[in-house]
Amino acid sequence: MKSQPDAASRVAAEVVTPLPVPSRLGMLRFERLNEATWAMLYLDPACERHFGLLAADLCALVDAPYASLMEPEARYRLHDEIQLQLAQRGYYRVRYSLHTPGMLLRLLETGEAYKQHNRQLLRGYLSVLDDQPDDPGESASDLESRNNRLQLALQLNQRAQQEQLQHLERVRGQQDLILRLARQRYSAENSLLEAAQLITQSACEIYKVDSASIWHLDDQRLEPITAWYRDAQEHRQPEAIDASRFPDYLEALHASRAIDAHNAGHDPRTRALTQSLRPENKAMLDASIRVDGQVVGVLCLEQSGQPRAWQSDEIAFAGELADQFAQVITNHNRRAAASALHLFQRAVEQSASAFLLVNRDGRVEYVNPSFTAITQYSTDEVQGRQLGELPALENLSELLFDSPSSLAMGNSWQGEFKSRRKNLEPYWGQLSISKVYGDNRELTHYIGIYEDVTQTKLAQQRIERLAYTDNLTNLGNRPAFIRSLDERFGRDGESAMCLLLVDIDNFKRINDSLGHQTGDKLLVSLARRLRNSLHSGGILARFASNEFAVLLDDTSLEDGQGVAQQLLSTLDKPMFVDNQLINVTASVGLACAPLHGVNPASLMKNAGLALHKAKANGKHQVQVFTEVLNAEASYKLFVENNLRRALTQNELEVFYQPKICLRSGRLLGLEALLRWNHPERGMIRPDQFISVAEETGLIIPIGKWVVRQACRMSKQLREAGLGNLHVAINLSPKQFSDPDLVASISSILKEEALPPHLLELELTEGLLLEASEDTHRQLDELKALGLTLAMDDFGTGYSSLSYLKKFPIDILKIDRSFINEIPDNQDDMEITSAVVAMAHNLKLKVVAEGIETPEQLAFLRRHRCDVGQGYLFDRPIPGRELAERLKRYPRGPLA
Repeated sequence: MKSQPDAASRVAAEVVTPLPVPSRLGMLRFERLNEATWAMLYLDPACERHFGLLAADLCALVDAPYASLMEPEARYRLHDEIQLQLAQRGYYRVRYSLHTPGMLLRLLETGEAYKQHNRQLLRGYLSVLDDQPDDPGESASDLESRNNRLQLALQLNQRAQQEQLQHLERVRGQQDLILRLARQRYSAENSLLEAAQLITQSACEIYKVDSASIWHLDDQRLEPITAWYRDAQEHRQPEAIDASRFPDYLEALHASRAIDAHNAGHDPRTRALTQSLRPENKAMLDASIRVDGQVVGVLCLEQSGQPRAWQSDEIAFAGELADQFAQVITNHNRRAAASALHLFQRAVEQSASAFLLVNRDGRVEYVNPSFTAITQYSTDEVQGRQLGELPALENLSELLFDSPSSLAMGNSWQGEFKSRRKNLEPYWGQLSISKVYGDNRELTHYIGIYEDVTQTKLAQQRIERLAYTDNLTNLGNRPAFIRSLDERFGRDGESAMCLLLVDIDNFKRINDSLGHQTGDKLLVSLARRLRNSLHSGGILARFASNEFAVLLDDTSLEDGQGVAQQLLSTLDKPMFVDNQLINVTASVGLACAPLHGVNPASLMKNAGLALHKAKANGKHQVQVFTEVLNAEASYKLFVENNLRRALTQNELEVFYQPKICLRSGRLLGLEALLRWNHPERGMIRPDQFISVAEETGLIIPIGKWVVRQACRMSKQLREAGLGNLHVAINLSPKQFSDPDLVASISSILKEEALPPHLLELELTEGLLLEASEDTHRQLDELKALGLTLAMDDFGTGYSSLSYLKKFPIDILKIDRSFINEIPDNQDDMEITSAVVAMAHNLKLKVVAEGIETPEQLAFLRRHRCDVGQGYLFDRPIPGRELAERLKRYPRGPLA
């Protein structure tokens, strides 16, 4: 007999019975959208017994039939209350009324929130609180209340019918628009804009909103495509929007299908956007445009004035429109990609460059027609074959698979390769080859693009020959010589070598007198003679117009001097050119490495300095470089660089040396003497910088400055009561190359208000010796201004009495070299007395400079010399001291 277990020992699972199904307790399970539309996704079929309506009729997404049984104001209020409760706890509980066809029901809704497929949903149970039939014995007040409820239900039913009609009208418009969009054919050039304009304008009409716009989302920036404004009936282009300032809006746009804000100013998703950009907008419906799951844009419907409750079908249709535009984007991108691919195919087929596609094993998969044109191999002959099997590409096979090249280390290689065509003709190719990877980042192919550069290579060789060859003499030119010198130092910089720079003396005179054609023929003959004079190891090049360079390898300084003298002797021999016997001479500058230079630059510089010294010393000689030449060149460069600054920094000064009447002892005038007061080196003499000023052309602005200073000083002395004193200025021959010389002196005289006869210009014999027609004209014009002209340093140069006849000279200045040794040197005394007598016979005044002793003064007075100057009377006086120092002199006659 089995024993029964005690009840106390039974487990709890055997005691607790299963709970009844919620519907047996009068509870109706539901699932719906967490939106104010109260759109039901599921409702317990038992609802038919309570509501008198099928669950399928109440679960339609279109028209929100369940919400139509509620009071409109109540459902928005209840929706906000539900959100508030869910924010505080995990469930909610609300009570509300439903106006069913049979009666007014009171319901208790209890539920929780959940998320499915990125959509916010609610699920729970509905409990009917008052579903009993009316009591037959109800009072008059109950009947009146019931009547009111029935009237309200009737009004709600009428409103629902009206909404149903509006819904049907919207559905027809939506269907027509969808059909129109499906049939629309857009132009290939601007399909996106055309589709956007059509969608925005149609959406405004269907939704009856104020504006509709489509935007492109670029990262966090909304770029407008187009916008339609219903009142103006026109499309406009709004300003772009920086959406990064509205993170709630962006988050909602990415998280949901659409943003339906019935009151945009209060909705947390759109509040910041509306208050910042669209404060007048009350309702917004924004549908995200997605391509491949990514939000690429937004369709925005905006309504101003009153808040607007967006219907579920309106929200769904906005998504449909967004999808339609997304499809247009996809089609546009597909067409663009197909067009680009087709264009690329045509470009490859028609390209003048050869295209070659090779798989990772070296087998050719594709070649274009240009490949056939270059290699003479047809597509059938190469496709499917290994690179190594093709003579036209065997070098390429070695590059890819055999040799360690940059392609093995990187993803691409560029360079030239040499190969042969099918007919074995050699050619050069310029190749660019790259690796091609698959989706799994594994190497699949090589793609090569190359051109036939054979003609280019040949042209480069011709250009190189032209670039490094002198066209006239067929010798190497300056770049070729420098390259040879660089190579020589690169090989061995220790062994001796000599660099000779050979310059043909006075070659310009030959060109000017015999013509450039004859001069060119002479250069060809000289080049041939120089080449024949050198041994086979010597390098000869034409360095400049009439300058040649010779490089003697393994040659000492003494041997180099011997070769230089030999070259001079060779060039001294006359030669026939154009049936004329022409004699030329040359100057040679010599520098020897490593003694005079350890690199090409220093050796060439020092040889150039030596050549310059040889020409300065009288030409037709060999000059070997010494460090003295380097010091002279450095000093000359210092003077040139600093002299440019001296004029602007007021470092130049004018000193004045008095000129005395030797008969009366009165002060007649002054000679202006230029000085340079350098801030670091102190006072610099004129002979140390005037020659540099003449070479650089700075003598022209400096000379004008001296003229102005001298004129100004003469005027100041006259105003100080010292009378009309002549002021003499030395003019350099270089100043006569200035076409503005006469005009500038005339302008200065007028500006400084100095009578022209008080300005004396001292001219050198060198100027008069080489005077051109322009110089003659300038001297006549200066004389016409009323100036006094003096010949300076008379007797020291190529003095000729014809100068006194040709030029309008007023004064002769006897050079100090004739005065220095008076009375000790009888010759100087005879010459000086003869010059004075001759000048007086020619009605010229005579000025003796350099008077330092009373004996010299007595001699000059005895021979009736007119004017004298020198240290016996005064040293040159600074301008700032001049007026005070001149007061001790007896003044000359007043003007």
